[in-house]
Amino acid sequence: MDTTETLTFEEFVDLLRERLFDADALFPSRVHDFKGHVLPDYVGVVPDNWWEEAREELEAQGHLGVDGSGFGAPAARLSADGRHYVREGRAEV
Repeated sequence: MDTTETLTFEEFVDLLRERLFDADALFPSRVHDFKGHVLPDYVGVVPDNWWEEAREELEAQGHLGVDGSGFGAPAARLSADGRHYVREGRAEV
């Protein structure tokens, strides 16, 4: 998806989940900074409140494992449920 395309909040949450999955695969022991490492191309493109709201949404769905947001910027890793959700979605494609 190109950052110039209009993105809904739900699409943003899905994209964040997908990118966290990929980041977890590369760096399984790290907590991933949403803005700095996972979706840096969307900083300034989506509303500022979406970052924290997306973290809250993924947490409510049980898709976040380790949450590192206590240091200011939203950061986390996916839970086993979150990884399963992404794998199932990719299998359907």
